[in-house]
Amino acid sequence: MDSKQTLTPDDWIKTAFRLLTSTGPTAIRVDYLCRELGVTKGSFYWHFRDLAALRAAMVDHWRRIATQDVIASMTSSELSPRELFIRFIEKILNGPAQEYGGPMTEAAIRHWAAGEEAVQTVVRNADTERLAFLTLQMRGAGLSGPEARSRASLIYATLVGLKQLAGEPALPRIDVAGFVDAMLRPATPDTGP
Repeated sequence: MDSKQTLTPDDWIKTAFRLLTSTGPTAIRVDYLCRELGVTKGSFYWHFRDLAALRAAMVDHWRRIATQDVIASMTSSELSPRELFIRFIEKILNGPAQEYGGPMTEAAIRHWAAGEEAVQTVVRNADTERLAFLTLQMRGAGLSGPEARSRASLIYATLVGLKQLAGEPALPRIDVAGFVDAMLRPATPDTGP
């Protein structure tokens, strides 16, 4: 690519995500992006006002595809609670596409958020949105308020942990169906000692 007109803002976002996942947030720099794409800085500024605008576009894109689009795709009334949770977990574990950084994107975004307040806010909002969705689904599966929230939190914590370990070759593939069955199992009353 040798012309600013042949690139789109999405090309820059994809390249930035690949740099983020391979090198870290400090690699999201105009000169690194231009080198990756084989273009001049003028091409970058043709598409983005500044680096902050690109970074904002990245986190907005991440929140949309990794949270809002996933939740929207789960709203089919034809799915049983079990099927919904299995599909949700698999969709989260298998996304995003390699062109947007692949499975390590979630971990890279969280690492980035640790050092940048604006990113941290977006991640926190996505966490809140995802957890609210999971809690609502747990209630729909027949669990009570506190139990629904607790199980939703456990599912979410497991998902975040699995995404953090996505690049770990020794980690065995999770039995998603078995995990969902355990999470949907009714709580047994505590009978005491």
